[in-house]
Amino acid sequence: MKLFALRFFYTAIFSLLFISYQLKAQDPTWSQHYFNQMYVNPAFTGINSGLRLTANYRDLWPRIPSKFPTYNFAIDAQDLSSSSGIGLTAWSDNEGEGYLRTQCISGLYSYRVILSPKNWIFQGGFQTSVVSKRIDWSRLLFSDQLHPLFGVVGPTANVAPNQENTTFVDFSAGALIRGNHRNRVKQLIATYTFGFAIHHLIKPDESIIGQTSHLPRNYVAHASAVIPVRFEVSRNKIMLAPSLLYESQSTMSEFIATFNVLMQPLFAGLSYRNQYFNIFDLKHSDAIIVNLGFNNNYNKDQVVYKLGYSYDLTISDLRSASHGTHELALVVEFRDFKFDNRPSAKKKLECPDF
Repeated sequence: MKLFALRFFYTAIFSLLFISYQLKAQDPTWSQHYFNQMYVNPAFTGINSGLRLTANYRDLWPRIPSKFPTYNFAIDAQDLSSSSGIGLTAWSDNEGEGYLRTQCISGLYSYRVILSPKNWIFQGGFQTSVVSKRIDWSRLLFSDQLHPLFGVVGPTANVAPNQENTTFVDFSAGALIRGNHRNRVKQLIATYTFGFAIHHLIKPDESIIGQTSHLPRNYVAHASAVIPVRFEVSRNKIMLAPSLLYESQSTMSEFIATFNVLMQPLFAGLSYRNQYFNIFDLKHSDAIIVNLGFNNNYNKDQVVYKLGYSYDLTISDLRSASHGTHELALVVEFRDFKFDNRPSAKKKLECPDF
């Protein structure tokens, strides 16, 4: 009976939110953003040598009867002969047992500028997307159908819209700077990355039912580092991988601070997510995230596999109802893939990679 009541409650809330005059949607977010780079910033397209395949899955709040799974697939490659990177991404997000589904396919392009040979590069990226949103109106329950004792008591008085789907074009752009710092004493190279991206540049109209609802711009800033502590060939590599990510969309914002430690081939770490750019503001804390994974990056000329799992331990007021969030990521890199057999060595940036 309790599960029955919860299902009606969440379905009714979802329905009321959907039929409000203006629905201000927010983009899906990822805890393992470091394994979903092109989703964060199109300037990451072709950032590494060779060909990269990425797959991500996020199961948000599994305890809630209405499901919120998100899937993401991406492929990108580096073409140093033209100082470019090209990529293709596709993602799908379901809300409320799949009643509201958003699907997106994107083409991405980046261009590289050498700021200092073998030390610092600048990459700018652009993304063009086709987005489809669909709602299954027949599966929705509205408040006028619910009775506190008898459950669903009849059809709703709400009139179904003339259309239940929409398709629109969207654009995003970003830029980043990546550079190396060399420790001449230990012969180690640390890599630092700083970037910024703007998603939904033209604020497209995403309304499904014929009204006007512009998708708010999403501003993303990020910084990360990969710092070798030990890098001997005969012993396991040890690297530290801290990162920060902040995004703001309409009235919503999110800040994630992550610290992972890689002792190849395994890594582990923690992340902290807050609603604002303030790590000490416990009142608006959202989750502590546990990160675990595998990374076989022994030889940059071989195929590299990266497998990550994260669990969001919710610490906000939703902790009793959400039951956390699970996330999986798989990255496969073919480092010896080349468009040109003789790319310019000046355009390469050899660096440790997490």
